[in-house]
Formats: sequence, C-alpha cells, structure tokens
Amino acid sequence: MLFTEHIRMDPAYREPLRRCGLDTVERVLQRIDGRVAAWSRSTDTLYVPGAGPQEPGFYVKRHFFRSWRKRFRGALRGTFFGMQRGQAEYLALNAMRNVGVPAVRAVAYGERRVAHFLTACFLITEEVPGAQNLTSYALDIARGTRTLTPTQRHTWIDALADALADMHATGCSHGNLFFRNIMVRPSPSGSPEFFFLDAQPLRPWERLGTPGVTWWIRELAQVAVSALRFTHRTERLRFLRRYLRESVSPETLKGQIEQIERLAEQWRKHEERRIRLSALFEQWNLRLAAELGAVSPPPHAEPTQ
Repeated sequence: MLFTEHIRMDPAYREPLRRCGLDTVERVLQRIDGRVAAWSRSTDTLYVPGAGPQEPGFYVKRHFFRSWRKRFRGALRGTFFGMQRGQAEYLALNAMRNVGVPAVRAVAYGERRVAHFLTACFLITEEVPGAQNLTSYALDIARGTRTLTPTQRHTWIDALADALADMHATGCSHGNLFFRNIMVRPSPSGSPEFFFLDAQPLRPWERLGTPGVTWWIRELAQVAVSALRFTHRTERLRFLRRYLRESVSPETLKGQIEQIERLAEQWRKHEERRIRLSALFEQWNLRLAAELGAVSPPPHAEPTQ
C-alpha cells in the first residue's frame, strides 16, 4: 500500500538533529534508545541527549495510530486534509515565540501516512536546560526535597501570574494551561523563569466560550485545578489579584473566583489522577536510573494520555 513520509526541520537545527539521529521520519519513529519521559497507549515522549556535552538535548513526542479505526477517527477530526498534531503544535509554539511568549523551541515535526491516512506523527522540541515541569516542581516541594520560604513562594506566585498575564496580553491563548505544561527554572537572580509547552490554542469560535465565561477565565481555571493540591486559597487569591494588575470591585472579583472554581471542578478528578501518575512515573525513572548506574537523574516529565 502506498505510504508517504515528510519531515520539516528548522534549518538551524538540521545538523544537531542529524548528529542525534533525528533527521529522518524512519529514524525518529524507530528510535528506542533515550529516556522515556512520557507515555500512553498511543503517545510517547523520548528525551534524547545532545550529541556533545555542551549541546542541549531534544524531546521527541510521537503519536501512533496503529489501527484503521484510529486512522479513520483521525481523518474525521481533520488529519486527512488538515494538519496533524505535531505540525499544529509546532506552529503554535513558534507563533507564541514570535510575539515574545517564552514557549519551548519547536525544531522539527513529521508524519507517516498510508493511502494518505495518518499512521504516525511527531514533534521535536529543544530541551530547556535546568527546567522542570511545574507539577514535578510542586511535588518536590510537597515531599520536602525542595524548599521555598514564604517570601519565595510569593515571588513565584507573582512571577507566574505575570507570565500568564503577559501571554494573554499578546492575544495568545494556550488552551492546555495545566501545571504539567509549564516548565520552570530559577534564573541567576533566583526568580523563576517559565516556559510553555503542549500548546493547543483556542480557535476563534472556541474563544467565545460559554455565556459569561471568557477564554482567559477558562485558562486560569486550568492553572487553578493544578494548584489545588499545592497551594492555599489565600495564595490563589493573591495570584488572581496579581494577574488582573488592577483593582476590581469585590463583586467582580467574587464572580470571577466562582467561575474559576466551578470550571476547575470539571477537571479535578482527572488532574488528581495525572498528578498521581506523575509522582509514580518519576519514582520508576529514578529506580531505573539507579539500576542502570546513571550518573544523573532523568529529566522530570509527565505521563500523557
């Protein structure tokens, strides 16, 4: 049966990708070495270290559609004539970067098709050295392996609120703004730097949302449901006030809080499960690293669905 393959690489990364063995569709889809950073029945993410000690590594996120049932379902969702997930995320992340939003750098995407039905696709992003997803960082604090003073917690809350407000001020929506899709690392000054990944920007009609609920309220609810396990209500209120950057009437603030809490409740069980899986996956990776005699622990990541 006729099959086709296509890969698009940022020209500046063509040679680094070649040195890492990530320069063809075949090599990307058949890759088995590297650290498993995330997985599910149809998706996995590999961390592939850079070819040299001074070169950052890459994350390879792959989607597989092994059965014809899944291929037909994907076609009905637009992959037959439209963009596949790797390409859509590649364009979304680069569009965010183009307007100054600190998104991770997408460097390549590709696909394999059979009779033009999508059977596999992928996205490759550059590693952000020293960064950790916010779910993992919060779990470390909860376990006591990291500590933040009350003053430092306030600094981090304010910095995250500013980062989201700045992104939304550009008109960018993220669409999937849970803790696991926000990378964080301390800057040389000690304040945090945030980077966004796994963006699924809202389409124009989706921005209309439901009556009385704006699109940015929905994204704040995604942040809020991830924060429930790790923060106090007063800290979440501080975050919202900082995000708004101006005083609002008590009635308006109360209404926004109610909207956020109501929306967050829709994702609560699902997000709690994701956090539990994240903790288990990190434990498994650490045990594997110990068994293999790894010098450094694996990068933090989150299982996908």
